[in-house]
Amino acid sequence: MELTDHRNIKFAILSHVLPPSWSGQAMVLYRLLRTLDQGSYCLISRQNYNPEIYRSNSSSRLKAQYYHLSAGLGFGWLSRFGLFVMETWLQTYQRARQIYQILKREQCNVVMACTGDLYDLPAAWLASQWADVGYCAYLFDDYIYQWVEPFQRAFAQKWERVLMEGAAGVIVPNEFLGEEYERRYRIKPIVIHNPYEESETRPITERVWPSRQGEIKIVYTGAIYHAHYDALQNMLTAIQKIGRPEIKLHLYTAQTASELARQNISGPVVFHSHLPISDITKIQKEADVLLLILAFRSPIPEVIRTSAPGKMGEYLVSGRPILVHAPSDSFLSWYFRKYNCGYVVDQNDPAKLTEAIQRILDDETLRKRMVNNALVRGETDFNAGTARAKLMKLLHYIREE
Repeated sequence: MELTDHRNIKFAILSHVLPPSWSGQAMVLYRLLRTLDQGSYCLISRQNYNPEIYRSNSSSRLKAQYYHLSAGLGFGWLSRFGLFVMETWLQTYQRARQIYQILKREQCNVVMACTGDLYDLPAAWLASQWADVGYCAYLFDDYIYQWVEPFQRAFAQKWERVLMEGAAGVIVPNEFLGEEYERRYRIKPIVIHNPYEESETRPITERVWPSRQGEIKIVYTGAIYHAHYDALQNMLTAIQKIGRPEIKLHLYTAQTASELARQNISGPVVFHSHLPISDITKIQKEADVLLLILAFRSPIPEVIRTSAPGKMGEYLVSGRPILVHAPSDSFLSWYFRKYNCGYVVDQNDPAKLTEAIQRILDDETLRKRMVNNALVRGETDFNAGTARAKLMKLLHYIREE
């Protein structure tokens, strides 16, 4: 049951991406916020979402007030002289002043800051102290280890204990990231799995398999970057080993074919452009196999281990079999193994993927069992109504503290 009473609460959400951006984080925020009273929150970002400037995918734009954090005084030149510490502190204080002014103007009593930008979490915490409002951290990824540059990681390490121990609430998208922060700081984060929206996915009806005779479509939807490259390369090698030309990997992504070819992602693959969520869920339901991947060799292995792709809920309720190719110690592999809701290949071995693909194609009983289990998990853990209720319960608790 959703918590719909938003009286006596006004919260600000700070994120480097917001709806209607196509990113997974923006889509999660859209699903969490879209049914709330537009007067109960406002949105803050360093990206300018003025509709005259940002015209893309307007159907996913929220009706609440958007605020754009201006660049202000530029401090980037300091890093050229090795003054990294001075630059990061000046950037943080400059951003905190702008957030503080918005909190006072909107009369907010809670600010929720999301990961994805180095300065957002500490700037929001400072602003919350100045404005005397509650502070909540929404950790879509590990705040320390998502930064590869040494000075950025050092900055995050200096701030993280203050941010976590000073927060009235911490939200994480999965159990692995929650356990990591509980271990570090003896806090109890709230798990809100990245939700799917029933109005987007529509009721499940049994579909024929394969969707089209003479063709097997293995489908991946979403961004592709260093967190995926070697897993995708393994997938293409595995398809080639099977030697059946009707099997193709279909990629629906904002990354271009030429960009991906430079990462050795080529062969039995069909490239498609990024599509809005209303179209993507239809594509997912027409796939013969849906692919979830995370890299085995990455500059951010700690983030890989605790990562939860935003599309996971959509995949689970798609009614199609899911193939997971991710490291054995990752949340992704653990979840699908535990609930037997997808076929997991957790070794960096294309031959194992070849076996998995053939098994999925040949075993109808296996496909149906995985799909049925996935539907149960999607409704249990990833329902947007349940996620919104958890979020609002936490925000009301912070408001009353």
